[in-house]
Amino acid sequence: MLSKLPSKLTSFGIAAAFMFTLADLPSVQHNAAAANAKIQDFSISDVTMTDAYCTNAFSKEVEYLLSLDANRLLVGFRENAKMNTQGAQRYAGWENSLIAGSTVGHYLSAVAMAYQNPNLTDAQRKSFSDKLDALLNGMKECQNNSKGRPGFLWAGQVKNPNNVEQQFDLIQQGKTNIINEAWVPWYTMHKMIQGLVDVYNFTGKETAKEIASKLGDWTLARCRTWNQQTHNTVLSIEYGGMNDCLYQLYEITGKEDHAIAADYFDENALHERILRGGANVLNGKHANTTIPKFVGVIKRYEVLDGKTVGGKQIDASKHLKYAEAFWDMVITHHTYITGGNSEWEHFGMDDILDKERTNCNCETCNSYNMLKLSRELYKCTGDKKYMDFYEQTYYNSILSSQNPETGMTTYFQPMATGYFKVYSSPYNSFWCCTGSGMESMAKLGDTIYMHSKDALYVNLYQSS
Repeated sequence: MLSKLPSKLTSFGIAAAFMFTLADLPSVQHNAAAANAKIQDFSISDVTMTDAYCTNAFSKEVEYLLSLDANRLLVGFRENAKMNTQGAQRYAGWENSLIAGSTVGHYLSAVAMAYQNPNLTDAQRKSFSDKLDALLNGMKECQNNSKGRPGFLWAGQVKNPNNVEQQFDLIQQGKTNIINEAWVPWYTMHKMIQGLVDVYNFTGKETAKEIASKLGDWTLARCRTWNQQTHNTVLSIEYGGMNDCLYQLYEITGKEDHAIAADYFDENALHERILRGGANVLNGKHANTTIPKFVGVIKRYEVLDGKTVGGKQIDASKHLKYAEAFWDMVITHHTYITGGNSEWEHFGMDDILDKERTNCNCETCNSYNMLKLSRELYKCTGDKKYMDFYEQTYYNSILSSQNPETGMTTYFQPMATGYFKVYSSPYNSFWCCTGSGMESMAKLGDTIYMHSKDALYVNLYQSS
């Protein structure tokens, strides 16, 4: 790659001695030509971090990831498959609740990301590979012995031992008591499928694709039972980025059923409402429910636009406009200077950020997901505003979410005066932001550089 670059771009020193925006590169412009240039990622394995703060953050994350026991992470899956738990006990916190399994998905993603990092020792890389194999083999065995419909795999607590899919049944009825009924099971399913897809993409382990493919098949089989009212009910309850992970699953399996399943989680009415714009469109919406939906929107554009699925050619060009309009709305009306957003996990009215400063602003998962959306929009459009936001949020909301001494991460980042950050505990929290924090610190370096044809993009000013 470097041998093809213009001569002035082939030498880099500490802290990226040469800093180029798109305007600095003679062959790329801020318009459709940039999109045609197909801005692409480098693998995490291609980038060596040398920044002291980031290498410490990664080191602390590696230590934490390696400390987690695969058998304890598998307990919920084995219980629900009526299999021997091998003397292990569930971890505490969210992994001992109806939402258990969501952390396992994040953990799969984080370990797969860390596995590629050139800063790992050979012994650490082998340990990560062994942990992935243990988890995948355990999950496969549980899936093959599923007490639900074919392909079902689940770690969450089951209140009715005769119905391991009960949470999904209750969600279809709109029942959402997170103690006794259902705690966002589709959100958890998203994390699991995404983790498996990441493992396959980053390590090539076929077992991960096999498990994920069967989960995709199970998803479509359930979706096809919905009438319109049931469909609307399911989409009104947090489901993470089910569209996003299923479009990615379709990319690796080539099975049209997985693209069709993803389409069930695309909310066209919401997309159109965002595109029309106006005042207070996001008021009252759960932020970390809404942002992943639009990560899925941009993924539909990237994966399906121009493709033929089910005998029909897909025109997903408007989905790029949906994603752009949503990003603009969040950034313009709902984002603090740190790049974070939300108060108690929700968007408020437009332009009242100062009024909403509390101890529970800026859920870290929101920043994690806004960076995902920004990254893909940049690759599709070449507009540097997305990387300007990325850099701002990466430093102020992501790197700052980790305690550099312990490696633990925040749920919220307070914007009100007089409050302080509260960090997770290693084995008793497992909040959503614990999981996304695992990924964020495992993939440091993944967006510093990108490329298209003979052009190199240096997006972040960081020693590497």
